Amino acid sequence: MMTHTRKLKHSDKVLIAAKRERQEKSRVLVESGERSQESMFFIAPSIARAAKVRHRVLSFG
Repeated sequence: MMTHTRKLKHSDKVLIAAKRERQEKSRVLVESGERSQESMFFIAPSIARAAKVRHRVLSFG
């Protein structure tokens, strides 16, 4: 089996490192009880529950 690995640019590595750092900070805040897991969502649960999705595709060609 052949695996493909993409070589990352320096800017990609910096962005991924920053993302991992934010994730770790978020985990610490949740574990310590300072923030709830729900408060870390990008879209508030109340908005997500109230959202209605409309599909406009008429054909699946």
